[in-house]
Amino acid sequence: MYHKTCYTFKNTNKIKLQGGTMDPDKLQIFIAMAAYMVLMVVIGLYYAKRANENSENYFLGGRKLGPWVAALSAEASDMSGWLLMGLPGVAYWCGLSDAGWTAIGLAVGTYLNWLLVAKRLRRYSIIAKDSITIPDFLSNRFKENKKVILTIGAVFILVFLPFTPPAVSLPAASYSPRCSGSTTGP
Repeated sequence: MYHKTCYTFKNTNKIKLQGGTMDPDKLQIFIAMAAYMVLMVVIGLYYAKRANENSENYFLGGRKLGPWVAALSAEASDMSGWLLMGLPGVAYWCGLSDAGWTAIGLAVGTYLNWLLVAKRLRRYSIIAKDSITIPDFLSNRFKENKKVILTIGAVFILVFLPFTPPAVSLPAASYSPRCSGSTTGP
């Protein structure tokens, strides 16, 4: 059933909606969020056709991404959960100095990874039948016919991936009530 929403302004600086009121500031935030969501859908639809041409375009951007974009994308997916939940947890339990050394170690390790591994892996993955994943690369690199490396990689994913969402959500669930001042929570 369609209901017409009517807006009326009163002296209270609130917008009267059918069924309740809304502050003008909240309405502006709502409009901004809706516009952002629409923009994201439009961008997604625009690039969806190109990304769905083949799996290389989807997973690797057609191998046309620059090194900075590839590096930032890899690090964002690699470090997102750790930087949001793990590093603050280390700082809380062990102190800022341990968290600082942990962050320095991660930064140095990431730099050495990109310095020593990334360029060679990109070059050789093209040579190894345009490999997309690391197990695919190793399988093609060693020219295996029985696909043992791919099977081992699939088993690792199937065994360990189901534990990832609970490992991230449980600390977040216990952290959130403490931040909001609530005394309830896990």
